[in-house]
Amino acid sequence: MKIRRRLVAVSLLLAVEAAAFALLVTESLTDAIVAAGLTCLSLWLHLVLHECGHLVVAKLLGLPVVAVRVAPFNGWRNEVSVRPSPSTAALPLRMVLFYLGGPLANLSAATALVVAAGHASTALTRLTLFGAAFVGALLGLTNLVPGRSTRSDGQNLLRWLRAPAAAREALRAGYYQEEVVRALRAVARAGDGVHRVGIQARAGSDPLLALAAYEQRLSTAHTQSAELVEEAERLAALARAGGTDPAAAAAIGQMLSVQFGLWYLYAAVVTGSPVEHREVREISELARIAARTQPHVFSARIAMSLAHLLNQRPEDARSLLLDVRPGAEPPDLCAVALLLRAAAESYLGNRADADHLLRAARGDYPQLAQLVAAIRAADPAPPLFAPVPGA
Repeated sequence: MKIRRRLVAVSLLLAVEAAAFALLVTESLTDAIVAAGLTCLSLWLHLVLHECGHLVVAKLLGLPVVAVRVAPFNGWRNEVSVRPSPSTAALPLRMVLFYLGGPLANLSAATALVVAAGHASTALTRLTLFGAAFVGALLGLTNLVPGRSTRSDGQNLLRWLRAPAAAREALRAGYYQEEVVRALRAVARAGDGVHRVGIQARAGSDPLLALAAYEQRLSTAHTQSAELVEEAERLAALARAGGTDPAAAAAIGQMLSVQFGLWYLYAAVVTGSPVEHREVREISELARIAARTQPHVFSARIAMSLAHLLNQRPEDARSLLLDVRPGAEPPDLCAVALLLRAAAESYLGNRADADHLLRAARGDYPQLAQLVAAIRAADPAPPLFAPVPGA
């Protein structure tokens, strides 16, 4: 609704200004109304043309288009969304051209309208074409100005021009975050079984409500923000508290150990950033909280296996997942388990087994699979973390 009101306001402002200027030039009220109406209509047409420019460039450059939203008359957000692979050749140049596609379409149309206006036979036609050209040029130039929104053409252009390597890495990290969120949703679904079996969580339990709110915010996050980390620390404190229902503590332990364990794995292998022993100990502690309540629950075993892997104990990580077979239920968690076992096999030197498990995961988690493949291909396998005494 906010977008719709903004577009209506801009249209009305253009109508008033166009009508005033047309009345001044033509000295005819009828001509002024016609010119103002056509100028407003040109705004909506330029919005459609802008997205068509993005779409055409994406198709020409081979960028996978995942969504096209062009609905200027009902106030929806107009956009063309692409999902390129981070390893695509010449990706920065392709993305720069993609974000230029919309503004250049508007500016090209504005130029054509100015040329057409120079050959117009009547003052009304000339005035209308000049007005439409002005609107197109204004829309194109405005979109080139960097804004705060992540959908700003200018902001994205600047990002890919100034720091192409960082932009490519941010794209990869964003895709990885999506896979982490997907895995956590599967963990949450498995956690419902924990609550039904054994100790029952009390209805309206505050820790479970806090966890549900955290899961909701996490599902819309593109990266690990400082606010999410602070909220995770509060949840971890609830899981450790003696008065917390064991089932609620287990659900929190599973969620946080899988979430941060997967990100620590990414940091160590992809960015080469070492993780402090304190953080690894926290992962192990949270995973043990989950394992104590229901040690045989699939999601709790995955959390514990990930903790063992981060603690440089691949034998223990592997042993927890030996019985996992391709096609097991639930499929999302099965794919994560196969990939974690592939990472453990890589550290144990069993490369043939790691290759088999990577194929068995069927590409369900491509970013996680690439991370594991990087471990598999390294000789020797890259160190993740120094062992934590007593972990």
